[in-house]
Amino acid sequence: MPGVLREAATDLRYLLSRGYRRSSAVRFVADKYCLSRTDRLALYRCVYPSEAAEARHKTQVPAKDLCGLVMAVDGFNVLRTVHAGLHGHPIYLCDDGFVRDISIGLRKPTFGDLVECLGLVISCICELKPRLTVFVYDRPVSRSGEISKKTLEMALARGMPCRSKTSMRSDSEILSSGEVVATSDSVVIERASKSFDLGGYVVYNSLRLFPTKI
Repeated sequence: MPGVLREAATDLRYLLSRGYRRSSAVRFVADKYCLSRTDRLALYRCVYPSEAAEARHKTQVPAKDLCGLVMAVDGFNVLRTVHAGLHGHPIYLCDDGFVRDISIGLRKPTFGDLVECLGLVISCICELKPRLTVFVYDRPVSRSGEISKKTLEMALARGMPCRSKTSMRSDSEILSSGEVVATSDSVVIERASKSFDLGGYVVYNSLRLFPTKI
């Protein structure tokens, strides 16, 4: 990673730890270092003050402890992370321990892309052996109903206990559908007592990739 982005990240962590608003702090630091749009987004999504990062780390459930639990999956969030890794788009290991993609301005995944990624996700879930997996997809997203039906079809074909649905309030639905939430969405993680970075797990264990540490 370019040294300038690392310097910018150090400055941003300091400002955030001093209570500066994220949007203002990112803009100030990014302007100082003349960062690109992609690098600005990387700062915004990946850099956190130590106290906030540690709090999120504490919610994460180790992969070995998922066996027997009910896991609620933020469908599009996880699939897009896997898609980014699969197609060589920028992915980062963030301060809070979650893997996130920076796909702004890049081609959106097609339905076929999502199905391909879904196969990788389901294979990993089968290895983790949760008692039940509940996929939740944002209903307003194009073809969400189709990918939800495909999810159930593929999971049942593997003998994996699964439910899949769409929702207009997907964040709340995810939080109420399982004992642990599988997402890298900061808003959902902040409200969860237990979390698991399923997208990151697939990136590491199936794609054998190592995201950039910002």
